[in-house]
Amino acid sequence: KKCGRCSTRYCGPECQVQHWKEGGHDQLCKKIKKAGGAEQYHADTKYTETVAVAAAACAEDTKGQTCYICTQALHWKTKE
Repeated sequence: KKCGRCSTRYCGPECQVQHWKEGGHDQLCKKIKKAGGAEQYHADTKYTETVAVAAAACAEDTKGQTCYICTQALHWKTKE
């Protein structure tokens, strides 16, 4: 079974209902569709988190300088 909007696959209808009611799928569904699927959505989310952690770690080391890793680390699609 898969979601009619974002095409996220579920093992069955019971799992889909549970994810919609308790798992927060109703809040993520449109974002998942916009990203191109659940796998891409989660990869983009992880990428954004990783860049934020790297930029924070780098900020202290490059204080007063331009860090080209942090300033040019933009996702090609979202520009984040």
